[in-house]
Amino acid sequence: MGLLKPFKVLLLDEITVDLDVLGRADLLNFLRKECEERGATILYATHIFDGLELWPSHVVYVAHGKLQLSMPMEKLKEISNLSLMRTVESWLRKERDEERKRRKERKASGLPEFEKQAEGSRVTGDPARAAVRALNNGWAAGRLHSTIAGEENFVFSSNRVLRQ
Repeated sequence: MGLLKPFKVLLLDEITVDLDVLGRADLLNFLRKECEERGATILYATHIFDGLELWPSHVVYVAHGKLQLSMPMEKLKEISNLSLMRTVESWLRKERDEERKRRKERKASGLPEFEKQAEGSRVTGDPARAAVRALNNGWAAGRLHSTIAGEENFVFSSNRVLRQ
């Protein structure tokens, strides 16, 4: 219902994850028209890239809390002969392999495999210094609540729409 009101900037986080193929396509077409006809700006954070080749004007890739890449989609198409999904897959595989190598080197040096973890979570780092908070990564299948125990406020969900 929040998408029925006009917006200048729309921040979308994993909003299509639970949609079927037609619902997802229709929503993405609607959002594209909003950008083209009204000049709206949409930032869409997702990990589901199949079928998005024609949708974004720009691609931004953030890893380890740092901007890794930011470029127009046309430029990305020039440097990668793969689909958007396969291009992102190659970035993520490289990131995963580097992380595995780093953990292996830590263990070989006698250090713990992971840095200090937030108690009761898999979040690494010092929560007090890095403002790290163990949040869920979405909603549990077939449930109307977030997947993190004890959290009753959906504000902490990654399935949210923020508007300006």
